[in-house]
Amino acid sequence: MLLIAGPWPLRKTNRNIPEPDPTGHLPTAEGHLPSVWKPSRIGAVPLPVFVGLVAIFDIILPPPAQLGSGLRFEPAYLNAILYTLFVSLTSFLVAYISLKSYLQTGSIVLLLLGSASLALGSTSILGTWLANLPGELNAGITIVNTGALCASIFHLAGGSLTTTGTSLESGPRVRKPLSLVAYTGVLSFTTLFTIASLESLVPLFFVLGVGQTPLRMAVVGSSAALFGVSSILFAKLCFSSKSDTLYWYFLALGMTAVGTLAIFFGRAPGDPISWTGRAAQFLGGFYFLKAVLTAFRRPHPR
Repeated sequence: MLLIAGPWPLRKTNRNIPEPDPTGHLPTAEGHLPSVWKPSRIGAVPLPVFVGLVAIFDIILPPPAQLGSGLRFEPAYLNAILYTLFVSLTSFLVAYISLKSYLQTGSIVLLLLGSASLALGSTSILGTWLANLPGELNAGITIVNTGALCASIFHLAGGSLTTTGTSLESGPRVRKPLSLVAYTGVLSFTTLFTIASLESLVPLFFVLGVGQTPLRMAVVGSSAALFGVSSILFAKLCFSSKSDTLYWYFLALGMTAVGTLAIFFGRAPGDPISWTGRAAQFLGGFYFLKAVLTAFRRPHPR
């Protein structure tokens, strides 16, 4: 038997061999360090800013009867165009992606989120364009506000199921019929409610020269509260799961809540509070889109 004493004769190599850790742990290769979740802090900045602006304008602006025309800026069709681009289109995209994901996974939460986006998108595009027609301002406002209430209810239901850990999944055979019933039901309700609003079958939400009615204040206030609660529920889930998608999603819900709350305190269409709320909703639409794109960049988005 050949015995070799002393150091083992190894060939020279250009590789850097890490020294053993005296604690017994294996050294970590460079480039494979555990990633730390770092959400975008800049994305969260606008939320408190919009809250502050709404509060300031609510303090300094006069009542609706004393609001001068110089404090209102409402060009024809501008609001409808902006809502179509930043609210309706993004909502339809979220509804489409949620539907495809639901058909693959069967998660009821995805179906609820898709229904919420479809309700918000369809009523926003109909109501804002109808509001530009002569004598249909109240009908347009009624449709938009009611659609926001429906969307907030769907969001709250989805957030409640998610945070409580309730996993509701439908079987492959019932996914298509159930999604068809849900989406068709949302669009049917939007159509019928639009007709009822145009035929003055719904109580007044807004009176020109007077302002919003108590009914509208109740609907808008409820919508803002439900959007806010939904945002808190998804924020709780976001920071526990460290998900970028949920991060942008709860910020989008928060922006929508602030935008809806601005309507509650608004004096008249086109006043500074109204445009502050609209800007918050438009940014919320961008955040919804950001959440969707973040999910798509992942290998297996859920």
